[in-house]
Amino acid sequence: MGFNIAVSTTAPTDSNSVTLFDSTTAFGAGRMQYLPLARISIGFQNSHAGTLIVQRSSDGGTSWRTFSSTAVAASASNTISGPYDILVDTENDVKILWTNGGTTQTTWTPVLKGHETRVPGT
Repeated sequence: MGFNIAVSTTAPTDSNSVTLFDSTTAFGAGRMQYLPLARISIGFQNSHAGTLIVQRSSDGGTSWRTFSSTAVAASASNTISGPYDILVDTENDVKILWTNGGTTQTTWTPVLKGHETRVPGT
């Protein structure tokens, strides 16, 4: 069973990057590993393309390294791009970013869910 993770619904503009989730600010540096959070799923209703970037930190968020970068096409009307599934239980801290594709989103509805199990679809 998943639980909602709050995320800003302010539409990204131009080619800007926005942070959708940062475990160091959500839980405190290094504390995510002690929570029953195995993975995060994310989906979007987005009018324009962008890139979903996942980063990890082993030093409490002082430095971040990208371990996943996924191009996300614009979603068709009334549909969702994704869900994209991110395994996080092997990391100390995780940050999820969206880099906008150059055009301001006119439709932007991100949905993040946390999951206690590693198996997608649960």
